Amino acid sequence: MRELVDGLWHPGEFHRTTDGRATRIRRRPVPSAGACYPVQTHLIDATGARWTVDQEEGVFRRRDLAADGAYGWPAPAADGGVARVVFAVLPGRSFGRYRHRAWPLWIADAAYAVAAVLFLLGVQAGPVEVGPSTRLRSLLGVPRAADVDAWIRRGLAPEIPLAAIEIPHDPVPDAAARRALGRRRSPATAEFAARISGAAAPEVEHVARASGQAWVRGATDVRSWSVPITAPSTVVGAALWSAHLAAARLCYEAALAGDRGTRPVSGFSSTGDRWILHALAFLDSPGGAR
Repeated sequence: MRELVDGLWHPGEFHRTTDGRATRIRRRPVPSAGACYPVQTHLIDATGARWTVDQEEGVFRRRDLAADGAYGWPAPAADGGVARVVFAVLPGRSFGRYRHRAWPLWIADAAYAVAAVLFLLGVQAGPVEVGPSTRLRSLLGVPRAADVDAWIRRGLAPEIPLAAIEIPHDPVPDAAARRALGRRRSPATAEFAARISGAAAPEVEHVARASGQAWVRGATDVRSWSVPITAPSTVVGAALWSAHLAAARLCYEAALAGDRGTRPVSGFSSTGDRWILHALAFLDSPGGAR
């Protein structure tokens, strides 16, 4: 389990501001919108024990389910002896930065984490369940995030479980995938901006305008995912998951190939008859694969 968790969240160098100053936030193999890192990792082992992972300290803590129950928390649902990694989000982390635009980014960050598990484990990974849902809350045995008092009584901030993946009892990440994910870094916006020369390709220009982010014009290529602006909420929810899972897969495959960098693009407003949910900007590496 530790190899898998380290492959996802092992801290690297510090993020830097646009003027080059180091922040207090470390980079992680799995990207996060605005470096908010709301995704939290929970593990269910072969014995049915529930573990929380302190991603800052690299510590695994076994939950005291009896103590949780004494504070009114629900008992976890039966797991059938299946090991799982469950991703939840601390909604306040993204909300503090993005406010009303935060909720799609909770799914975005969780999807990039799910895709990273699939990338690291390949055929070892089992079925994926996505939410939010009562089913995922029951797997962990946690109250609704809206029941803030229940969380505070345990000295915790509310979490929203968003995804679960069946994994082997002793997962072994692929060595090449782990190295690729570990060295993956999104090129800085300044690197894209430095490549702007002449008119951008039509799709690149469209994504730049729709996102309001001029640096996108320096991209070698872009991929985007959208829905009609009239799409019902169920369609939007499913599309958010499929878009970000697909983008994350491309992001990690590019890291493995080593011939181009990728930077996720979010924060779109609906324009015309469609709403772009997510995009991925590619930047070819000078000299090709590293």
